[in-house]
Amino acid sequence: MDDDYLKIMGVSLASSKKHKAYAVFNGEQLVITNVTPIASGMLNVWRTPLIEEIIQKKADGFAVLVEEKTDLIAQYGTQYLLDDIEGKSNLYDALDWYFALQDMGNLIMPSELGAYQIRSGHEGQRIEKKQDEKGRSRYDIDWPSFHGGYRAVLLCVVAAMTEPLSERFLEAMWGKPIPEPEDENPVRRWVKLIAERDLAKGIVLEAAREKLAGGER
Repeated sequence: MDDDYLKIMGVSLASSKKHKAYAVFNGEQLVITNVTPIASGMLNVWRTPLIEEIIQKKADGFAVLVEEKTDLIAQYGTQYLLDDIEGKSNLYDALDWYFALQDMGNLIMPSELGAYQIRSGHEGQRIEKKQDEKGRSRYDIDWPSFHGGYRAVLLCVVAAMTEPLSERFLEAMWGKPIPEPEDENPVRRWVKLIAERDLAKGIVLEAAREKLAGGER
């Protein structure tokens, strides 16, 4: 895979039907490459293989988001809870991004993964998209059928839209290693990174403009 692609693994352990999903993101299109259930049963049966895979994926440059209320497994990736609330729930943010990508034709999912495609807009769907009195999106969710496969796909969306976590991506953006973040919240971290990057770019552009203006005198 081209080094310019962000490789993503999303692991959802927040429901009885645990899943992991894989994706690649080129800065515009998010391609969901696979979604697979995680073996059910005793924790000791599937925990060690999953931890080993997460460690390996991170070593390979993947952004790995893990949805888990404890940190038994999440500590080996980046913990992200869709049910957490930052202004509005992380789940609503993830759904906003999912449908935005889908509406632009930038969310690509092979036909064999159609069972994990989140559909909306009609009664009887797992997600019914509505609007509140201010025109903002809100979602009625059929929780019994909204299992970990959908959640794992949303984690891939979150990784693509808010935080390329691999050190390779951050170094490519800044040209130097990034220090350990003071804020562990991935959304706030990414917003801060973008703001600081745009400020730095603005300073460079303003200096170039002033230099050009000085040469014209």
